[in-house]
Amino acid sequence: MRRKKRNAYKFADKKHSKKGKVSLALALLSFLSAVAMIIFSIQSGGKATVYIGSGGLLALILTAVSFMIGLSSLSGEDYKLFSVLGSVSSGLMLAGWVAVYVLGFYI
Repeated sequence: MRRKKRNAYKFADKKHSKKGKVSLALALLSFLSAVAMIIFSIQSGGKATVYIGSGGLLALILTAVSFMIGLSSLSGEDYKLFSVLGSVSSGLMLAGWVAVYVLGFYI
C-alpha cells in the first residue's frame, strides 16, 4: 500500500473573476429596476410616463452592457461561477427587456 504524502494538496492561485462579479451585480440591478418599473406602471394604472419608459430603456442598455461584460469574463483563467451566473442572468434579462419592447410596439 502506498502512503499519501503529507503535503499532497495543490492550491491554485485562481480567484473569482471581477468582471463576472460586476456582470452579476449589473444583472441584479437590472432585475430590480424591472420590478420597480412594473410597480410604478401598476400604480399609475397602466399609463406610464416618459420617465418610466426612459428608465426601462436605460435598464435595457445596462443589461446589454452586463451581458457583454459577462461574456468577456468567460475567457479568463479565473473561476467561472460568477461569470456564468452573470452571463446567464443578463441574457435572460436581455431577452425579457427585448420582449417587452417588441410587444410594446405591437400592442
